[in-house]
Amino acid sequence: MFEKDYTPEQLQQLQARREALGEDAIRQIEAEWPRLIARVREEMEKGTDPTREPVLALAARWRELLTAFTGGDPGIQRAVSAMHQQEPAVAAEHGLDPKLFEYVGKAMACLEGPPSSR
Repeated sequence: MFEKDYTPEQLQQLQARREALGEDAIRQIEAEWPRLIARVREEMEKGTDPTREPVLALAARWRELLTAFTGGDPGIQRAVSAMHQQEPAVAAEHGLDPKLFEYVGKAMACLEGPPSSR
């Protein structure tokens, strides 16, 4: 599946990131994702405003994990997002759905601040 969602250059970058992080860090990140997703979903279901704590802290960690995977490359980040949108069954296997993405997206937008400060 990765081959159809990423360019050859992006796949090379992802492999380099994996090697730079090391297998222990990869395992820790992979183990953290489900817990983080569950915590975000819990806040969403409680009706917590996504522009307030504790959701902002969860969104900050979400961004940190995404950056660890992508190396901060915006093209790879877009490919990850597109993959989840185009493969809803795969996203659902990881506890992700459009409603959750929208919720955490609102929190991340708040982390970035108003347009004038970007």
